[in-house]
Amino acid sequence: MAWRTVMIQNPAKLSLSRGQLRLENESGDFTLPVEDITALILESPQILLSSTLLSECQDQGVAVLTCDKTHIPNGVLLPFQPHSRQSRVARIQQSWSEPLRKRLWQRVVQCKILGQAACLDCATGDEQVSARIKALALRVASGDPDNIEAQAARLYWPLLFGPEFRRGGHDAINAALNYGYAVTRAFVARSQVAYGLLPAFGIHHDNDLNAFNLTDDMMEVFRPFVDQMVHGLRESGALDPKAESLPSDLRAKLADIGNARCRIEGQIQTIATACDKIAASLVTAIEGKSAALLSLPEQPGSRESRAVA
Repeated sequence: MAWRTVMIQNPAKLSLSRGQLRLENESGDFTLPVEDITALILESPQILLSSTLLSECQDQGVAVLTCDKTHIPNGVLLPFQPHSRQSRVARIQQSWSEPLRKRLWQRVVQCKILGQAACLDCATGDEQVSARIKALALRVASGDPDNIEAQAARLYWPLLFGPEFRRGGHDAINAALNYGYAVTRAFVARSQVAYGLLPAFGIHHDNDLNAFNLTDDMMEVFRPFVDQMVHGLRESGALDPKAESLPSDLRAKLADIGNARCRIEGQIQTIATACDKIAASLVTAIEGKSAALLSLPEQPGSRESRAVA
């Protein structure tokens, strides 16, 4: 099973050699089995790689991410519909009813809000701090018509990062969050494609210019895990909120979000594995026309999400 996230931050030549990713740079010559890789992040603009390697990455289900000049992932290369039942899954996905999509989105929003509450519990050590947010999860109706998700966010961010913090700003905390979200998004998209889902067709997001509406729907449940990681990096001093850019060692830590732990289907799994389980269960939920069949993650040790399952 693939489990490594490989980040290339310096000039290098990448090629395929006997099923191995071969990296050549000024430090030497290194190899790694492609089948062990979940995601390959190309940060340096001075990376040369072969089309044979890219083809093998797609055969092995590796998500290949490119980055912009600020080192934030800006693109992802995914396998071209490798699922053996692609046509059948596509048909049932496109035939899902609006009530089912609304119920699925309700569960996603509830899971996200409970994850935010658990993140605050961990960050502050005071359950009363997150009690108001946790209560909001119970108010989420089918399709979230009252936009409880946004109400929770308005309470959540000041409690987590302080009253001066504004999501969407150009500070180091926002940059770290965006980096972690981008990597997580690639894991979610990779799993959806692997299970025959069409990422363009979402349950809530519906942008004609977005090829990953479904990915953006389902990655919402993982945002609190990234938030907790970024909060921990700030508290440990590894993340300087006043820094103008993210150092390479910090980006490497954020890139490892796929190996963070969560609880799903009663077991502790990595987020990368949880993405697979969510994609598989989403297919089951669509086939069974029941949102209750969708598996969603919890913070390890947390049981709150069962209250609204």
